[in-house]
Amino acid sequence: MNTLTAVLSLAILAGLGFIIHTLRNQGNIAGLREENQKLKIEISQKDQELGEVKSIKQENIELKEKGRNIFAQMTEIKEKNNSLHEKNQELTKKVNKHEEEEARKQAEFDKKINKLEQAEKALEDERIRVRREDEARLLEQEKQRDRIWADHEVNVINTLSDLCKLPEYGFTTFTNNNLPDGFSGTLKPDFMIEFLDQYVIFDAKVSKADNLQTYINTQVKSTTNKVSGNQNIYPTIFFVVPTHAIGELKQTYFYEKGYAYYVISPEAIGPVLASLKKVSNYEFAEQLSPQDRDGIVNLIAEFDHHINFRNAYELVLTQMGVNVLQKADNLNEEIKQEVELKKSKMRLETPTPTQLKQLMMDRENQQVKIEKFVAPKAQVPNKIKPDLKQ
Repeated sequence: MNTLTAVLSLAILAGLGFIIHTLRNQGNIAGLREENQKLKIEISQKDQELGEVKSIKQENIELKEKGRNIFAQMTEIKEKNNSLHEKNQELTKKVNKHEEEEARKQAEFDKKINKLEQAEKALEDERIRVRREDEARLLEQEKQRDRIWADHEVNVINTLSDLCKLPEYGFTTFTNNNLPDGFSGTLKPDFMIEFLDQYVIFDAKVSKADNLQTYINTQVKSTTNKVSGNQNIYPTIFFVVPTHAIGELKQTYFYEKGYAYYVISPEAIGPVLASLKKVSNYEFAEQLSPQDRDGIVNLIAEFDHHINFRNAYELVLTQMGVNVLQKADNLNEEIKQEVELKKSKMRLETPTPTQLKQLMMDRENQQVKIEKFVAPKAQVPNKIKPDLKQ
C-alpha cells in the first residue's frame, strides 16, 4: 500500500512539474492554479479513495483471518464429519449385519414355527384318529356288551335247562312262566331247581348300569325282601352274570338276613349243579339238619366260586401279559434281537411232580411257605459265628 502511495505521489508531482513547466512555457499561471486546484481536489479524492482502499484492505485482512479460522473450523468439521462418516459406515455395517442376523433368526424361527405347527397339526390329527378309534372301539364294545347282555338271560335259562335234563343231574326245573304252586306274583325268578324239598334260585342278571357292583348290591337287597320268610326257598341263591362281568366285581359273595348270595359266571353253572347233586345223593342227607346241609352246600359253592374266580383272574392276567408282549413288539429291532437271544439262552424252570405233591399233601408246609413270602427273614451266612472265647 505504501508503494502505491509513493507511485501516485511521484506521478502527481511529475504531472505537476509537467504542467508547471508547460504553463511557464505558455505563461498561463492562472490556468495552472486552476489546474492545481483541480489536482488538489483529485488528490483529496484519491486520498479518500486510498483511505477506502486501506479500509477495504483491512477488512480484507480481517476477512482472510476469518476465512482462515473458518477454514480451520471447516477442516475440523470435515475431519469430524469424516470420523462420523466412518463411524456411521461401521454402525451401518453392524446394523446391516444385525439385520441380516435378525432376518436369519426370523427365518429359522418361522421355519421352526412352521414345523411346530405341522407337528401340532399332525399330533392333533393323531389325537383325532386315536379318539375316533377309541370311540369306535368303545362303541363296538358297547354294542358287543349289549348283545351279550341281551342274549345272556336266554342263554342262562337254556344252559340250565339243558344241564338239568342230563342224567347225571336230573333236577326238576321251573321258570318264571312255570312256577310251583303257592308262589305269589311278586317273586318270579328266572330259573329254579327242586333241591331237598326246597327250591334253589338261579337269576340271570342283566344290567346296562355303569357300575355293575352297585346294581348287584341293590339286587341282593331287593331279592332278600322278596324271598324273606318263604320256607320253600333254599337259603343259597345264585346270580348269573356274563363271564366278562365277573372281573368288574370286587365282591361276589353276600350274606343278607340269613340268605347267602353267590355271583357266578355261566361256566360255573355245571360245577354248581354237580355239587348240589352230590349233596342230594348222600345217603345220610335226610338225617342232616338244614344247617349242616347248608354248610356243605356253602363249602362246595365257595370251592366252585374260588376256582371260577381264579380262572377269571388268570385270564385277566394273561390278557395283561399279552398286552405287554405286544408293546415289546414295538421295540427297536436290534433290542428285540438281543431280547430274543437272551430268551433263547434262559432255562425254563418248572416244579417237579414231587415238589407239587409235597405241597399239595402238606397244608402245614404250605402255610410255612406262605409265611416266608409274607414275612421273610434275613439269612445270616453260616460262616459268621460268634467268638465265644472273647
